[in-house]
Amino acid sequence: MRMPRCATRRAFARGALALMCACAPLRFAAHAAGARSYRVIDLAPAFWQFWSAAQGQPVPQQARLLHDMLVAHHPEVYNAQVLGFDATQPLQHDLERRYTRWLARLRPHLERMRRVSQQIAGDLPRYERSFRAAFPDMAYDGEVYFLNSLGAFDGATRTVKGRTALLFGVDMIALIYGDGVDPQAFFHHELFHVYHAQVAPAVRGEHIYRDLWGEGLAIHVAQTLNPAAAGVALFGLPLDMPARARRMLPELARDLRAHLDSTAREIYLRYFLGHDMHGDVPPRSGYYVGYEVARRIGRGQSLQALARLQGPALRAAIEQALRDIEAGR
Repeated sequence: MRMPRCATRRAFARGALALMCACAPLRFAAHAAGARSYRVIDLAPAFWQFWSAAQGQPVPQQARLLHDMLVAHHPEVYNAQVLGFDATQPLQHDLERRYTRWLARLRPHLERMRRVSQQIAGDLPRYERSFRAAFPDMAYDGEVYFLNSLGAFDGATRTVKGRTALLFGVDMIALIYGDGVDPQAFFHHELFHVYHAQVAPAVRGEHIYRDLWGEGLAIHVAQTLNPAAAGVALFGLPLDMPARARRMLPELARDLRAHLDSTAREIYLRYFLGHDMHGDVPPRSGYYVGYEVARRIGRGQSLQALARLQGPALRAAIEQALRDIEAGR
């Protein structure tokens, strides 16, 4: 996920869904030892109430019921800005389209989604404790949502009620990570994005090197805190992306080095969403290259020191790491 960029530039996608997101400064507060500084809002139980009531109904009627029982009660998250609804269409119309596609994709995974929705909010304090052991100055005071994202994301930061909130889509977490994967690494990834914005706000921006660093470092942090994590637990979907990117690593590094200062949406889409017109770049391979960059820059440095890197020194380090990758070092 995963850090947001301006809505004029970045789209976040899972499957065929593309989401536009807004830019807003993250707000933080001092964290008292042992005290939770954020508020958890769990909307999963409301979804399961809807699902129970929807059984046996035609899909269009289910979509209307979803609107009445869930969407209408939580417009702060069920809107075009947060979940990528078509802002040019009436909400109910686009909701039915989105729900129909979601149902076809997620129906086989609903029992797993139910297990995830029952367990995951309770597991967040454990994930947070292990994250704070590495980053004790973490000081996020916003809201954390657990919800059915209707296929929009597994984790994301979005502007909700005028502030940046951390959102976890229990539907996509269930779909992507399954029963055999401990999602702690994924949670550490998302928590690090929040922490990174706290300690190095200048890293956020339009240039490709910033995306490469933000996503790559989040994966490096997640892997360092979860040494046994690999594959989908670190990189998400598609499953074959790490292997494909590894085989093409020097070539990918060379191309990204040539575009480090690019603000072109086409380059971002090619490397972070898999929208490559020529089809020769593995989907979302920017995450893997970024991880390799962060791993090299991180040799001999603490995670906290890495989180604070920014400015010309960071860009120069990224360029050198890409040169090393090209040379097979």
